[in-house]
Amino acid sequence: MQTGRPEALAENYYLANFHRLADFVVDTYRDILTPAERQWYDSLQASTESAQQLYIRLLSRKGSVFRLSRISYPEIESLDSAASELATRGLAETLPPDNLQILLSAFTKPELSALLIPGGKWPRSRVELIDELLAANAGEQARFSTILQQADEWITLYGHQHWSVFRLGYFGNLYQDSTEFVLQELGTVIYENYALDAPARPFATRSQLNAHLRYFECEALLDTISLKEVRPLLALVAQLPVMIAGDDHLLRRVDRLRNRIARQLERLGCQDDALELYAVSVHPPARERRVRLHLGRGELDHAGRLLSLMREAPFNDAEDQVADRLQQQYRKAAGLPAIKQVRFKPQTTALTLSESSDRVEYAARAFYGRLGDCYYTENALVNAVLGLFIWDIIYFPIAGAFFNPFQSAPADFYQPSFSARRANLLMTRFEELESESRFTDRVFEAYERHQGKSNPLVRWDQISLALLSHSLERIPVSHWRAMFQRILSDTRDNTSGFPDLILFREEAGYEFIEVKGPGDVLQKNQLRWMQYFDSHGIPCRVVNIRWAQDVIGKAGQ
Repeated sequence: MQTGRPEALAENYYLANFHRLADFVVDTYRDILTPAERQWYDSLQASTESAQQLYIRLLSRKGSVFRLSRISYPEIESLDSAASELATRGLAETLPPDNLQILLSAFTKPELSALLIPGGKWPRSRVELIDELLAANAGEQARFSTILQQADEWITLYGHQHWSVFRLGYFGNLYQDSTEFVLQELGTVIYENYALDAPARPFATRSQLNAHLRYFECEALLDTISLKEVRPLLALVAQLPVMIAGDDHLLRRVDRLRNRIARQLERLGCQDDALELYAVSVHPPARERRVRLHLGRGELDHAGRLLSLMREAPFNDAEDQVADRLQQQYRKAAGLPAIKQVRFKPQTTALTLSESSDRVEYAARAFYGRLGDCYYTENALVNAVLGLFIWDIIYFPIAGAFFNPFQSAPADFYQPSFSARRANLLMTRFEELESESRFTDRVFEAYERHQGKSNPLVRWDQISLALLSHSLERIPVSHWRAMFQRILSDTRDNTSGFPDLILFREEAGYEFIEVKGPGDVLQKNQLRWMQYFDSHGIPCRVVNIRWAQDVIGKAGQ
């Protein structure tokens, strides 16, 4: 939803946004910023507007070395003066670079050919041309450098490492940038106005901030090193940050890297190294991989102990299901009789419809629309009602939850700690489910008050007032409670897997319907939800669609 969209951004929007970000970081983290970081921002603030404009424009571009002739920003009156001022303040350098590879990368293939090999035979690609020039003897390379240095005026920007600290302090990651400001200013995204108090700041100490910086450095390194060699992978493991007590966000991030590296070590045949790395990871699929490796090596005692831990305290429903499958493999390897497992089979009916160009879900919705009000909701409905019901709890100022004003969700929303850290708030709120009127009043009030705001559970374009009204009227509060509890037990996995349709028959009641076309099969997370529905008396079934020419839909009503 868009509201209050301006006709155009202000000319200096990026300058204002940069200072908005930087001022926030200085105010919030002044005590843990280094003198060099504070001096960097002080120097930029003391610069003229033109110098600031040039610096911030270049800071958002790839690389740090630029040719002045390739820079064009109408709002900057004199590029030469701005560049010279930045150099005087230690924020840039206007001397040409010495490194030939950097110089070569600043020119196009036609430019390089014209400057360095006029009239010569050109290789087919720019990459081949640069490789050929770099392979020249030392004397030729020196000549190339001199020609390229004199071919233009240059500016090399300093301070990227400080900018990374400021971005991390503001966004909590190095993926987001000032585009978030633009989206807000255009009204494309509307964020909740939650509290950003210093006591709740995500980084309490410099060592904690440095640990997250190290994580991003390691993540970037993993994407550049050879994955076919063991030594670089093990060297990267040694560089992973030391864990900070209570920082679940860092633990999840580093575990994700550990699991990636360990899986690659497996592929390279380094099972001992992989097992050692998996052993310090608490996030899936670390335990699964360990069990599989131990089974493959015939180490049944190790596999059995791990399986017992997985079954007694699974990380989530998905790991629980994995443990069931691995248990069968373990028993077979140990020479034990297999345990007969009763597989859940959801109620299933068949429906024959005239073949349509529409998606099968839409064709089924049209058919069931004859029996009452039928909506295509999939994951939207139950998530949205929960999001509306606990809206203020989602945005409650918990330490480390909010880095900046541009978060649709707290940083820990998809972590197990989300519910645990808000247990008292959620318990008190769930008491309102004892009264249907209190529950529905809160949901409707949130629907009106927060219309259009970003929320990780609410898809406004899929939740109409009619759908909301029907749902709150027909679905028993006990069913809402059960579904909410399962979502909150694992917000990462359990916010998906819901059936496609919900049908409110004309006479009474409701029913979830999962639609499957020819050849479609149920996904694991869909089966988990259906089994949960079955155990809690929530009506649900699978409808298998079959196409027939000129046949009126029938069966499975």
